[in-house]
Amino acid sequence: MALQPVSSHEDEVKRKGYTCAFESHTVLLTGSTGSLGGCLLYKLALQLPTRKIFVLVRGSSELAVKKWKKTMSGQTQVMLASGKINFVIGDIKKTDLGIDAPSLKRLREEVTLVIHTAATISLDANIVDAVENNCIPSLELAQIASSFRRLKLLIQLSTAYANSFLPDGYVGERVHSFSEVDCEDELASIQLSGGSPHTQQFSASYTHSKHLMERLMLKRYPTLPILFVRPTIFGPAFRHPYPLYGPDASLPLNRFADLLISDRGGKQIWYAAEGYESGTNILDEIPVDFVANACLLHAAARTRGIVQIGSELYVQRTFDDFLNLVRSHVPAEIREQLPIITFVQDRNIPQSLLAELVKVASRNWMFDCGRSYWLKQMGGPLSLAACDGDVDRFNTARIKDIYNKNLRKMAKL
Repeated sequence: MALQPVSSHEDEVKRKGYTCAFESHTVLLTGSTGSLGGCLLYKLALQLPTRKIFVLVRGSSELAVKKWKKTMSGQTQVMLASGKINFVIGDIKKTDLGIDAPSLKRLREEVTLVIHTAATISLDANIVDAVENNCIPSLELAQIASSFRRLKLLIQLSTAYANSFLPDGYVGERVHSFSEVDCEDELASIQLSGGSPHTQQFSASYTHSKHLMERLMLKRYPTLPILFVRPTIFGPAFRHPYPLYGPDASLPLNRFADLLISDRGGKQIWYAAEGYESGTNILDEIPVDFVANACLLHAAARTRGIVQIGSELYVQRTFDDFLNLVRSHVPAEIREQLPIITFVQDRNIPQSLLAELVKVASRNWMFDCGRSYWLKQMGGPLSLAACDGDVDRFNTARIKDIYNKNLRKMAKL
C-alpha cells in the first residue's frame, strides 16, 4: 500500500525557522513519563514558545511529577514553572481515553497538535496484549482528534520495525503489506481467537501491533492529518534534557551492554546477518532527543504520511563497533572475562539468550529516512548535528556510565 505524501510547510520552516510555528500551538501529549515523551515535554515547555501543553496522565498529576523527578530531577521544577503544563487525567485503555466530559470539551476547542507516544514496549507480550496497548488506544485517540476543531496535525509514534516481516534490505517510508488479509478482519480475528497466524512473521508482537495500527488508522481516518513517525532503536539523549538521559528500560542497547558486562566467561553463539560473517551490519540506533527533535521539526512543517528516523540521520555504527566499544571501555581484568562471541549463519544452531534479546542485531535492514534529510539543515535546540568525534566521546561516556551502574548494582547483591 503506497502512501502519497502531501505538500508541507517545509520550505517556510527552512526560510523562517521553526520557533514561530509553536507560538500558536496548543499540544496534547501522551506518554510524557516515558523516555521520548519526557524529552518532548522538556522541549515543548522550555525550548519552544509553545502556547499550552495538555499532558494526559494516568492516576494523578503527583504521580507523573514523581516519575519526571526520577528521570529529570534537575529539569522538572523549571518545566512546571513554565506555566504551560496542564494535566488531564485519563487512561488510554478506556473509552474516550478515560477523559471526563469537561476536559474533553476543552481539548476539542483548543488543541492544534497531538503527539501520541504512549505505548507498552514489551518484546515478549502476546499479540492480544500488544494490540490492546499499542493499537486500540491509537484508534481511540484518532477518533477523538477527529473532533478537534483547530487540529493541524496528529503525530503517531510507530516503529521502523513495524515492517520486520520484510527480508534484509531496503525499507521505504510507506506501508508495506505482508498479507492480503484486510486489517479490520485481522483485528477482529485477534480479538476473537486470542492469536494471529501472522505474528511469527514479525520480530515481536509489539512490532506486529504497530503495523496493524498504521493500516487501521489510515483506513478508518483517511482525512485526518496524520504523521506516522517510525524511529529505529532508541539510544540515550545526545544533548537534551541532558547527555545520557533515558530510563534504562527504554534503551535496548544499554540493557544489552549491561548484561554483556555481567556475563563473565564462556562462549556465546550469535547469528550473523545474512551475507555476513560477523557483526559488520549496521546496528540502527539514534538518540532519543534526536527523535524528539525530528517529531517537532516535522510538526512545524506539518508533514503528513510516514517518516523513518534512524542512524541515516545520525552516525552509523556496526554491531561489531558496539561490541568493541563495550570491550575497550571496561577495565582490562573485566575485558578478559567477557564472553567470546562466535557468529554463525546456521539458524538451526540455537543462539545464546543474550543474542535473543537483540534479535535485530542479526538483521540488516536499510531504513530510508529521505523525507527527513532536510532536518539536518536546522540549528538551535532542535538540531540533529553530530560529528564522528562527538559521537565517539559520547559513546565512551555512555559505556563508562553503564559499567559504573553495573558495579553499583553488583555491590548491592
